[in-house]
Amino acid sequence: MNSVKKISVTLAALSAVAVMSVSAATVAEVEAMGQKVASAKAVEAPAVVSKLINAASKEDKQSVAVATLGAGLRSHPAALVSLLTSAIKAAPGATDALVDVALDTVPDSALTIVRVVSEVNPVKSDVALAAAVKRAPAKKSSLEREVAAVRARRIVATPTVAGAALGGGTVTQNPRSNPNPPTQVNPYGGADPGRP
Repeated sequence: MNSVKKISVTLAALSAVAVMSVSAATVAEVEAMGQKVASAKAVEAPAVVSKLINAASKEDKQSVAVATLGAGLRSHPAALVSLLTSAIKAAPGATDALVDVALDTVPDSALTIVRVVSEVNPVKSDVALAAAVKRAPAKKSSLEREVAAVRARRIVATPTVAGAALGGGTVTQNPRSNPNPPTQVNPYGGADPGRP
């Protein structure tokens, strides 16, 4: 089975799961939401995705998030980072399904998808890494390096996390008392009594 056929079968199965999980929203409503995202400009698509996910009921959030992200990525694949970020922020509980949709829709961007998930929802970074490695085992080391780099940036950027990582507490600086002041040095020979 070639990769295009595999991706289309996976997308069809994922769409079927998303449609079956819709409780209050009908299939037509979810398709209409997807059309809204697809018809929006690439710059406006992340805001539309976020608005539609936030407007959905709690039971429908995951199916709406999957449908809107999939439609957005199919029509605007270059907006992957902003679309995935807005979808994960609007529905953090659906991160696993959103990663699957993103990897199915834009499979060559596994590194970017793992980076975005690690930055936006660090708790799910291992899940995103596992899903990406399963689809692209040849990129395993670069994917792991990317997750490690994001974690390192997070530790350095957040002082409380850095303090906890380095010593388990807060960092304090105590001034040293210096009883002897530094020796005065003067460039003129006659002005410096300690100079020959």
